[in-house]
Amino acid sequence: MILKSVTIGTVTLAAGVPKIGVTLAGAKQSTLLGAAAQVLTSAAQIVEWRLDDYEELDNRAALVNTATQLQQILGTIPVIATLSATATDAATYYDTYRTLVNNRAAAAVDIDLAMTNQDDFVPLTKQMRAQGIKLILSATYQAQVPTLAELEQTYQTLAAAGGDVARIKVVARQPQDVLTLMAATAQARANLTLPLIATTLGTLGRYNSVCGQLIGSAVTFGRVGRVGGTGQLPVSQLKQTLQTLATAEGA
Repeated sequence: MILKSVTIGTVTLAAGVPKIGVTLAGAKQSTLLGAAAQVLTSAAQIVEWRLDDYEELDNRAALVNTATQLQQILGTIPVIATLSATATDAATYYDTYRTLVNNRAAAAVDIDLAMTNQDDFVPLTKQMRAQGIKLILSATYQAQVPTLAELEQTYQTLAAAGGDVARIKVVARQPQDVLTLMAATAQARANLTLPLIATTLGTLGRYNSVCGQLIGSAVTFGRVGRVGGTGQLPVSQLKQTLQTLATAEGA
C-alpha cells in the first residue's frame, strides 16, 4: 500500500524515519510551560499534550490560555491534544476538545475509539476538517494486550472510522506485549494507507520506539530529562539510534 502523507502543523507524517514526539503532562500551567521550554531545545519534532491531569479542564479561558502559551513557547513544533476516555465523563471530554478546536489551539486531536459513538463526535470532526485540524483515532489497552489478529483488526477499525491517523497504545508488562504490537503494526502498515502510530507505555516502551521505521510507526516517543514517558529513551539518543538504524543495510 502507498502511504498517504498527513501534515500536522509543520510536520508531515510519511514513510521513512518516524518523527520524534515527547509527551507533556501536568496539573498546572507552570509545569506544562516549563516542560515545553525543555522540549524546545531538544530534537523533538512533535508534542503530545496529555490533558488527563490538567486541573482546569472545566475552565475554558484557562484551557485556551495554557494551549496558546504552549504554542508560543514551542514555536513551529505542533501540539497533539490527548485526553483519555477514562479520565472524565463524555460531556467534559467533548467540551474540552471543542474548546481547543474552536480556538485552533491544537494542530491535532486524539480521540479514543470508545468515544466515537457519542453524538458529539461527528459535529466535532466536521469542525476539525473545516479548520484543518487533524484527527488521530486511537485505541488504548491498559490491561491485557490483545492478540496479534485483534490488534490488526483494531487498526482496520480505526481507519474505517475516518481518522487521518490510526494509533494504538498498549501498556506493556512483558516483552511479548511489545512484540505483538510491533508485529500488528507492521502487518497493518502493509494493508492500510493512512499513517499509523504504535505507542508502548511502561518501562519496555523504548524497544518499540527504536523500531519505529521497521514497523511503520509514523511517530515514536522519547523524553527530555524527566519530560515524557519514564520508559522512553532520551530524545537525543532516540534520534541517533533512528538515524543509525535507517542507514543499515536493507532499511
